[in-house]
Formats: sequence, C-alpha cells, structure tokens
Amino acid sequence: MRRRVCLLLGLGVAAVLPAPALGAVTVTDFSVVPASKQGGGHPNVTITQTFDYGSSTTDSANDAFVRLQPGLLGNPQNAAFCSQQQFQADDCPASSTVGSVEVTAKAYLVPLVPVTLANDGVVYNLRPTGTEPARVGVVVEAAGGLSKIFLQSPVFIRPGADGYGLESTFADQPRDSGGIPIQIMKVALTFNGQASKGPFMRMPTSCAPGTSLTRANSWEAMTTFSQRTFGMTPTGCGSLGFRPSASGSMGAPGMTDRGDFPPVATTLKFDPEEAALSRAEVTLPSALSPNLSAVGRACTRPQADASACPESSRVGTAIIDSPLQPQPVRGGVYIANNTNALLPGLVVMLPAPVGVRLDGVIEIGAAGIKNTFAGNPDLPVRTFTLALDAGQANGALMLNKDLCADDTDRTMTVNLLAHNGKTSTFEQELSFPGCDPVATVSIRRKGRRAKLVARLKAGPDGPGLTAFSLKLPKALSRGKARPRLTAGGRRMSVRTGKRRAARRFPREVRSATLVWRGLRAGRRLKKTTTVRLSIKDSRPNTTSLKQRVRVRGKAPKRRR
Repeated sequence: MRRRVCLLLGLGVAAVLPAPALGAVTVTDFSVVPASKQGGGHPNVTITQTFDYGSSTTDSANDAFVRLQPGLLGNPQNAAFCSQQQFQADDCPASSTVGSVEVTAKAYLVPLVPVTLANDGVVYNLRPTGTEPARVGVVVEAAGGLSKIFLQSPVFIRPGADGYGLESTFADQPRDSGGIPIQIMKVALTFNGQASKGPFMRMPTSCAPGTSLTRANSWEAMTTFSQRTFGMTPTGCGSLGFRPSASGSMGAPGMTDRGDFPPVATTLKFDPEEAALSRAEVTLPSALSPNLSAVGRACTRPQADASACPESSRVGTAIIDSPLQPQPVRGGVYIANNTNALLPGLVVMLPAPVGVRLDGVIEIGAAGIKNTFAGNPDLPVRTFTLALDAGQANGALMLNKDLCADDTDRTMTVNLLAHNGKTSTFEQELSFPGCDPVATVSIRRKGRRAKLVARLKAGPDGPGLTAFSLKLPKALSRGKARPRLTAGGRRMSVRTGKRRAARRFPREVRSATLVWRGLRAGRRLKKTTTVRLSIKDSRPNTTSLKQRVRVRGKAPKRRR
C-alpha cells in the first residue's frame, strides 16, 4: 500500500513552535555538510538529523523543522519539473532529480524486537503550486517488508534575525509502514550541486559564520520540541568577482521642464555567479529634488513595521530578475517612516514567490538625493530595477532644472558593497527620453546661389522621427536642383514647393540630413535669417522650431 504524506513548510510553523524542551524525541545530532566550502560554489550538500526516543518503542518523529543558514540555496529553475501526475505514478523524469535520501528506521516486525533498516530514496524537483517558489518530492524505496513512501513539500525563503534563509518542515512523518510500526532514527538528505540544466545548490557568497537549525517533536509529545543548531563557515569568498553595472532613465515626453515631476528608473546589473549585493548607495543627479507633497502621504511607522503600507503611499515599482525565478517579480515601492530618521525612506515589498522586503534610507545633500539599501539578502540576482512614478500626485521626485539643457546634471553615482566585502564605485549617466527633436541649419551663399544643410535629430533615447517640413525665408527660393535627403541610412525623395521641402518617413528614423543646393538667393538675404521647421515624432508630437541661421559666403556685387 502506498503512503503519501504531505510535508508542510513555512514561517508560520516556525513562529508558533514553543521553546525547545526535552520530550519523547531528542535530536541527538544535526549537520549541514557541503562537499566543498568554497563560497558561491555548487557542491552537494547533505542535511542529517538523528533522533532518540529514550525507552519508548512506539514513538517516532512527527514534525521536523529545518532552516538553512542565509545564502545556502537551491535553484529549482536548473532542473526539469516533475508533475503531480508523474510523481504520484512514480514516473518522474530522471532530469527532475535533484538529490537522494537515506532513511534509517527501526521496524517492529515483532513487538519489542526492532530490526534496523536503511531505506534509500530519490529527491525530485516538483512543479510549484500557488505562490511557493519551489517544491520537492521524495520517494523512499521499500525495504524489509515496508511500503514505498511518497513525500512532498513546498520550500520557501523566509526572513530571520540572521537574514533570509530556506525553511522547511517535514510534518506528520509516518510512524508505521504497511501496518508495521516504525521509528525514524536518522534522515540523511543530500541535494545535488548540479542538476540537469545547471547548478542546483549554491553556497553563501559571504564567508561569515552561519548557523542552520532543526527542531522536532514526536507523535506522543506534540507540544514538546527538541532543537539543535549547526555552524558552518564558507571559505574562499575573496575569489568571487564583483563587477556590477547600471543604467537608468529620467523624464518622459512632456515631463522635461523645471518643476515637472518626471518618472525616474535605475537598474543595477549583476552576474549571479559572482558575489551577491549586500549594500547599495545610489545618489541621483542633482537636477532632481524631492517632491515635498509626497512626504504627507508617507506610510506611518506602525504601518511600515507591519509591512502594511497603504496604496496611497506607493510611489513606484521594483522589479527583480533572479535565476531562482522563471520570470522577473514586480512589487510596490512605498514612501514610509520606516526608520528613526527625520526624512521618510522607501520600503520595497517584493511579493511571493520572492517574499522579500527591502528598506531604504533617504538622505539629501549637495550632490543630490542618496538612497541607501543596506542588508540586502545573499541571493543571486541578474538585475534590480527601482522605477519611481511620474506626476505631482504620485511622483517622488521633481526637476529643478530643464532636463534637456546642455548643462543639466544627468549622472548618478553608484557605491555598492558585496557580501564578500568587495566594493564597486562608478558613475552612470541616465538617458532622458522625453527631450524633443533638435535641428541645426547652415546656409552658405555664393553670389545669387546658396546651399542649405539641415540636420534633424531625435532626442536622446526619445521617440523616433516620422516626418518633417522646412520653410525657407522669403529671400531664398527653389532653384533647378532638387534637394537630397538621407534618413536612416537611406536616400529618399523630397516633396518641394517654391520655399518648402517636406517628407513623411516610411518608418521611424533617429536622424535625417537635407542638402538643398542651387537655391536662388535674393539681394534681401541678410547675414542672419530664420528657417522654420516642423518635426513630427512617434509619440505622436509635432515640434516647431525657428532656427536663427548665420548666412556665410559673399553676396553678389550691386550694379551701379
């Protein structure tokens, strides 16, 4: 007869467990031993629990809680998934294997006369359900007349006093198999360093000492728990690299003027095989000031302490891309009184399956607004984006200068600390996609003829150009030569009138150059004149320009 036992895992279980005390079961030994202690490495990791029941021959372990030290993780995305149907049919694909297990138990085939049996099993990577980040399934092979046992358990990353760590509770473990009473004496669960798609287990990238914990009760003493810890210190963390980079943007079409409340986004980029980020300091460009009206919407300290900030205090969105998740996870960013500082800070709430809260401190100085996120968990991350909303009602920032002006500061300063102690400090200019297209025009005359050159350019990272028209001053008019237009690397025809040239581009372009030779130059063409341009972009928006142009070259001699 098959026996299926669901294993429940979570922070709630740990929270309600009473303080450890002696009971019917005693955890006599607990260890978490990697095959190699290299920080950031991918060794096999064996978790061993040994139990003793004193003189009892009928009691056995019921719930066994395990919390691994922060940074010691498994990556379910690097193995194939076994479905519930496959698991229940004992038909999981080999590519979903992530480990093995050995269970030592006393089987009472004859009352009071135990037989010690060692049963091997396989650990599979089951497809998660709901908001859980991972789920494992264990199939323990039958031996000595016992039945094959099927176990499965969700896995979560939970916060603790020492940081974020993996937690699980093996609940309601069997005390009989096929009608034969058993006592579980020892469980040795080994997770593989490598899985079918890549590294599975991952060591901490910090070489600080860490502690794993187990806690267990028994069927005959449900309210009494025995607890043990195991310490382990990784080595060689200094050999891990730390070469982060960053990107970002500020502004949007219609939100580039002084006094506007623009969207601002910054992204930190990492190699997940290098040391993980511990502390981040980002100083925004000095062209940005705080939106003081947002302070009045800040989440209160009790709300922040309870991780219950209202939507009215939300000022943006955070996005984390981690190898541990199949796709990036998005969460809210709230302005909150989360510390004792005079200014409110930021609270980032990344929902399940990540389930991580990050607290930021805001400081305002001469160099700009500095956001500091300390105590980031030792988790592998590809990118972390902080996107702050636009608008006076929802935005957190305001422009104190014209974003598109040449002298505007658009550079952020980044100071990062890794869990292995390495640092990285650099500057990164933010893109400013909201700036309108620009144009430069030159005119050179030679007697009664002139040549005009107009260069059109989309705003940096802004929308592409879709059409333009140009109007000559009254002292210039079309001659016999047709203008030449180059846009997006292609030659294009131009529709012309006596004093006009226009073109709608077949697709968006970033720049265009118009060369119009053989223009008729009248005697009234002054040394400085005005050329009018109308440029359309993909927003759609039309930018009208009046370009003051200095006319170079010599005018024809006047007849006497």
